[in-house]
Amino acid sequence: MILASVPERRTRWLGALAVFAMVMTPLVGYLIPLWYAALLSLVGLLAAPTLVRSRPPLLPVFALIVLVGWALLSLNWSPAAPHLADLRRGKDLEKFTALKLLFQLALYGSAVAALSQMSQRSARLAGKVMLAGVALLALITCVDGMLKAVIYQGLHNLTEEPIRPDLAVVKVSQATYPAILLFWPCVRILDAWSFRGRNLLIALMAACIVVGAHLTGADAPIAALFLGGVAWLGTRLTGKPFVRALIPVVSALFVFAPLVVLWGVRSGLFAWLHQIAPPSWDHRLNIWAFTADKIVEHALRGWGIDASRTFGPAIPLHTHNAALQLWLELGSMGPALAAAFFAWIIYRIVAWTGENRRDGAMAAAATVSYLVIGGLSFGVWQEWWLALGALTAIACAVAQKSSALRW
Repeated sequence: MILASVPERRTRWLGALAVFAMVMTPLVGYLIPLWYAALLSLVGLLAAPTLVRSRPPLLPVFALIVLVGWALLSLNWSPAAPHLADLRRGKDLEKFTALKLLFQLALYGSAVAALSQMSQRSARLAGKVMLAGVALLALITCVDGMLKAVIYQGLHNLTEEPIRPDLAVVKVSQATYPAILLFWPCVRILDAWSFRGRNLLIALMAACIVVGAHLTGADAPIAALFLGGVAWLGTRLTGKPFVRALIPVVSALFVFAPLVVLWGVRSGLFAWLHQIAPPSWDHRLNIWAFTADKIVEHALRGWGIDASRTFGPAIPLHTHNAALQLWLELGSMGPALAAAFFAWIIYRIVAWTGENRRDGAMAAAATVSYLVIGGLSFGVWQEWWLALGALTAIACAVAQKSSALRW
C-alpha cells in the first residue's frame, strides 16, 4: 500500500520563535537564568496572535486559573500582602506575586499553546538548534565547574562589579537546571537519528551535566537525572502501565507531603538524617520540619501567598519544596489543584506513550525531573523556574514533532 504525504500548514513565524527561544536558551541559562521569565514572556506575547486557530485544553488551564484566583484571594489574610499604594511605584510590583502569576499564566501559556502548533518542518530546525544549544550548555557548565567558575567570573566582570568566586560557582550551578530539563527532549531527537555515535553523545551530555552539577554543588540536577532516567526506562520497557502508575504517585506527593514530614519528625527518621546529612540537606530538613508544623495551624486556607517570606531565618525566602510551600501558603486548595494539573499532564503522557513509547519516555522523564528539582530547590512562584517549566513543555513538543514521520 502506498501512503501519500499530507501537506502541512507552514508555520514560519512559530518556527522562528521556537528557534529564537532555543538560541537564547544556552546564553540565558549560563549567564542570567532569571531572564528565562523575560524570554518566555516575549515569545508568548509575539505568539499570541496565532492562538486564534488553537484549542487549548480546558482542564489544566482551569486548574491554573483557579489556583491563581485563590492566590489572589489569599492576599486578604497573607502577612506578606503589600499595600495597594505600592502599585504606584513600578519597582514595588515585584512584591505582588499573585498579580505576576496572572501575567505569567497568560504569557507562558500563550507560548506553550502557540508553539505546539508549529509544523514538523519548523520543529526539525528548532530541534537541531536546541540540541546544539543544550550540548553547549552542558559542556561549558562542566568545563567552568572544573575551572571553579573562572570563565563566568571573567564574563561577569566585563560588565558588572567583580563577583566573589564562591558566588560565581553558585551562578554556574544554575545552568545545570535547564540543561537537565532539556536533556530528555534532546535524547528523543538523537534517538530518532541513525548514526553510530548517538549513544556516546547522549552519555557525554549526561556526564557533562553530572560533573558540572557535582563540581558546583548542585545536588538536585543529579537526583533529577537519576529519577528521570528511572521514569524514562520504565516507560520504554512497560509503556502505559508505568506512566499510569505515576498519576497516584505524583498526586500523593502533593497531597501527603506535610504528613510525611510530620511522620519523619515524630518517628525519629529526621533525627537520624540530621546525623548523616551534609549541611545543605540538614538545613532543608529543619525548614521542612518547621513548615509542616506551621501548615497544621492553617491547613485549610493556608497562611496566604508569599507567607513563607515572613517566618525569618526558619524559612529563608521559601521552603525548598513545592508541595510544602503550596500547603503553607494556599492551604489544602493549593496542592489539590497542583496535583490535578500534573495528573492531567501525566494522563496526556499516557496517550503519547500509546502512540510512541519514545515520546512518552521523554515526557515522563522531563516531568519527573521538573518535579524532583521543584521538590528540592526552588520556590514554587519563582518566575524563571515557572518559565523553565513552560520551556520544557515547548522542548518536548519540538522533539515529538521533529522526530515524527509525516505521512
